[in-house]
Amino acid sequence: MGWLSRTFRPAADDAPDTGAEHVEPVDTGAPTADTDVPTADTDVPTVAPGPAAAPAPSTPLAAPTSTSPSAPTTDASSPSGRYGPLVCVTRFDTAPAELEWQLPLNGELYRLMPGADRPDYSLLVLERPLHFYPREGFDLRRVEAEQQVQDRKGRTMVRVHALLLCARFVGQQLHPGMTDLAVNLAYVIDNSLARDAEVDFAKIEFAAIGFLSEGHAPRAATEPAREEAAAEAATEQTTQATVAAATEPKEPVTSDDDSGGRHTPSEVLDELATTLRRGIEEQRGAPVQRMTAALTLDTDHRLTGLSGNADGQAPVPSPDTFGRLAEVLGRLARLDGADRVAAVTVRVDGDAVSHEVTATHD
Repeated sequence: MGWLSRTFRPAADDAPDTGAEHVEPVDTGAPTADTDVPTADTDVPTVAPGPAAAPAPSTPLAAPTSTSPSAPTTDASSPSGRYGPLVCVTRFDTAPAELEWQLPLNGELYRLMPGADRPDYSLLVLERPLHFYPREGFDLRRVEAEQQVQDRKGRTMVRVHALLLCARFVGQQLHPGMTDLAVNLAYVIDNSLARDAEVDFAKIEFAAIGFLSEGHAPRAATEPAREEAAAEAATEQTTQATVAAATEPKEPVTSDDDSGGRHTPSEVLDELATTLRRGIEEQRGAPVQRMTAALTLDTDHRLTGLSGNADGQAPVPSPDTFGRLAEVLGRLARLDGADRVAAVTVRVDGDAVSHEVTATHD
């Protein structure tokens, strides 16, 4: 692992970033001079405002779930920067919308870090600071005041200078020449993580599932009008992750039991949580103990968005689950007082199931 095992620390006089121009922050202060995560003398990437990121508790990144060997090698020709090998994230599998707008994420692999669950986490120092909307319930006291900025609409965003990542699948590792290696990504919200002997999961926040490649990717120029249009469109969203093509909803299935008004909206929403949980368990082949998932619905009560966290991983159910979810949502649409539901957050904690309607259609 010589390619990733550097422990070099930056000089104390590393210059801070130039501020979060893209969000027109009220507070443009950079991290303090004694910050432990190095920063770059570059502009902040363009980003448009969006709603708060989907709930994702501060837990260890997901352990690998599949096999696809990819052993690391040492390659002197690999592009390197000041701190380590150059890498980039050019696309995501699951991520909040504000991260999509900041692609590509270029950076350098700063050091390898062991964690309580696996020995091969890597600290990625970003070329440009990254900004995200804290999820509902996120304790802003976990981040320094200098890391809190505001977007054009006055909403709080958190600025980070590094990500913690690891290969998503068993048998895979970061290696020279990698292209689109699936990785779990977490925001480093406490820069002192850079000097810790091992990963402190209280200093990170789950971010996304993405694909990592060697080298840096060019940034495409964004036309102002297009950027503004994207910002306005994002304002109307209630969650950021979109359902993959495999989640195309099926026609709701009706039954005689549904038409008699025997169910209440509360019961159906709890059933929605239980159905999603079972689908995730089917996909993983393992039980789910804790889950928080945000679902968005169109005016016909078809599922259009799914994001959140289930035992530290994205809440990805089996393909068949989406048909069952469509059936439950079809019953919800026929209940008085539930026909305007546009977004709902469902939660599972052991045997306890709960829900919260977070948005409604006009």
